[in-house]
Amino acid sequence: MDMGSIAAAVGSLRTAGDIAKSLLELKTLTEVQAKAIELNTKIIDAQHQVFAANAAQTTLVERVRELEGQIARIKDWEAEKQRYQLVSPIPGSTVYAVKRAMCHGEPPHYLCANCFKQGKASPVNDMPAPGSKDRWHSWYCPNCKSAPLTGYSGPDATKYAEDFPAPA
Repeated sequence: MDMGSIAAAVGSLRTAGDIAKSLLELKTLTEVQAKAIELNTKIIDAQHQVFAANAAQTTLVERVRELEGQIARIKDWEAEKQRYQLVSPIPGSTVYAVKRAMCHGEPPHYLCANCFKQGKASPVNDMPAPGSKDRWHSWYCPNCKSAPLTGYSGPDATKYAEDFPAPA
């Protein structure tokens, strides 16, 4: 909650209390009416300060909820990243392959290395390279639209990360 708004509201209410006490000392109806107007003004001012404090608190609660969501997504991505390993099925071409021990029953598959570095798990699809006359294939990423050549001329069996040689 906004401490400034709370302090202002408390100050307004304290002043309203002082005004209410001073009403007892007044002698004429005009003086009473003037003090009553002043009292109402202070009460309204205190209400505005309370509303401002509530609005500030609501904004802060929403921001905390948003940040907690971001933290949860980061933790989820960190756990997801552990399931994959960067591999090079052919020289000059890299993808992230799922690890056999962490595949959760999924078949072997590859993720786009470009998207992976940006925190996105985007599967790549094996397809003929656009305009290729010699039947070379590429891994096409529907997310970032990258399509690096795989270096072979036909579909090959996708492998788990452990099936690739260890990097030198």
